[in-house]
Amino acid sequence: MKTRKEFLNSIQKAKLIVVKIGSARVSGEESKINDFLYDLVGDIRSLRDQGKEVILVSSGAIAQGKKLLVNQNGNLPNGKTTLAEKQAFAAMGQNKLLNLYESFFSRVNIPIAQILFGRKDLNEEKSFTNLKQTFRQLLDWGILPIVNENDSVSTEEINLGDNDILSAIVASIVGADLLLVLTGVDGFLKENSKIDLFTEISKETENLATGPSGPGTGGMFTKINAAKLLLPFGIKTGIVNGEEKHAISQFFEKENIGTLVANESFPHRIPTTSEIQTHFFSLPSE
Repeated sequence: MKTRKEFLNSIQKAKLIVVKIGSARVSGEESKINDFLYDLVGDIRSLRDQGKEVILVSSGAIAQGKKLLVNQNGNLPNGKTTLAEKQAFAAMGQNKLLNLYESFFSRVNIPIAQILFGRKDLNEEKSFTNLKQTFRQLLDWGILPIVNENDSVSTEEINLGDNDILSAIVASIVGADLLLVLTGVDGFLKENSKIDLFTEISKETENLATGPSGPGTGGMFTKINAAKLLLPFGIKTGIVNGEEKHAISQFFEKENIGTLVANESFPHRIPTTSEIQTHFFSLPSE
């Protein structure tokens, strides 16, 4: 069986990378957000300078919308947040989130574009093809696509885990070599010890994964499931602590950063529309 160290070379050769950013990375204290984004844009600038292509999948619109409402009204609605409130928060926060990214990526001369979609946009071959072509055109132009679910008109993020599954769908659509999920822990932990490498995801592993612990709706369970969904298509997944300095660059440079889910017995390929519809949307939806 291959060791984690032996995978480092293939990780470094990855040409197309999807980076998933959870709500916790772009919410909370402004100084903490700024520190994270400063490192993020530097790491992505470095990857692009190496000839790599990058796509971001970012949660955080709902968290940004809540912040806007607090600034306006002084507080949030009482009781459990309803679906309509979550969608309204997303509508308020989406523009603020993109402006935040624009303010940082412009400093390193990386133009950005926003793509919003959900599972309904993948119900037919034409929509799937158009989406794939849009990604390719933006990448060919040197523009960084930033993807979020169309939260203001859908309910999928609540079910798909703070965009963890959405990031796996994006990685499959574009035929990425690697999905890199930034989270708030060092990787997959078992009895307080980090697991460096999974070549398969067993039911026992899924049972050990926990739910959300921050402002998002995912947690390790949906991250490990996103990685499991990508395995049959030869797409590697890294689960990395986004709170560490230059976490993305470190993942490409060191053999023990985060948890890698990879199995090179599966050839790399792009799934068909029907495969995405059946394989990635097997989770229940409202």
